[in-house]
Amino acid sequence: MHIERFEEYLETILYLIRKNQSPAKTKQISEELNVSPPSVTEMIKKLHSSGLVEYTPYQGVELTKRGTDQAIKIKRKHQVLETFLVDVLDFDRKEAHKEACELEHAVSDAVLEKIYEFLGCPEYCPDGNPINIDKNNIGQEEKFVPLDEMEEGSSGRVARVTLPREMKERLLSLGILMGEDIEVRRKQRQGCISVIAVGSEIALGRDIAKKIFIAPKSRNV
Repeated sequence: MHIERFEEYLETILYLIRKNQSPAKTKQISEELNVSPPSVTEMIKKLHSSGLVEYTPYQGVELTKRGTDQAIKIKRKHQVLETFLVDVLDFDRKEAHKEACELEHAVSDAVLEKIYEFLGCPEYCPDGNPINIDKNNIGQEEKFVPLDEMEEGSSGRVARVTLPREMKERLLSLGILMGEDIEVRRKQRQGCISVIAVGSEIALGRDIAKKIFIAPKSRNV
């Protein structure tokens, strides 16, 4: 349990550093893990003693090189397991996230790599984030929205597609191009989503739309 808690904190700190593009705040850690601030402070001290983090009062928590390596390792394990649960076992993304949180501490490195190979060595997890994080650039995380979660009338740029090659080629032939603008025309009750891409209206199923990630355009207020 001690190791699991360490891993949970390291993964959370990594997430917050990437989200903030700056050190993780103890209050944020407390909120993310639903634990008391004193408990966070106590754990930060233990992580510091183990050489995994550095803490500066009023600034926040940073990962050391060793802490970064461990955090990225457990994050990657989570993402591979989540991808397996969604793509192979057909779990809902939110449920897959919860299950991956439980499994990531128990699966060995050898088993994980076999799962990764079985999946075809995917670049991205179901949330559209890169599975293999650049250790030298952990402070940046792009924020994309799955197409199926966008509202009618909203628009953005096609940033990432986490579908098999054959389906990607099919989308390309329809005009769903990386870097091109796309607008959500309407969302139907049956789950079908109509979008405008390169001047044409295209109907997509939800199972496809949820794997197309969009960099939303900011709306003027």
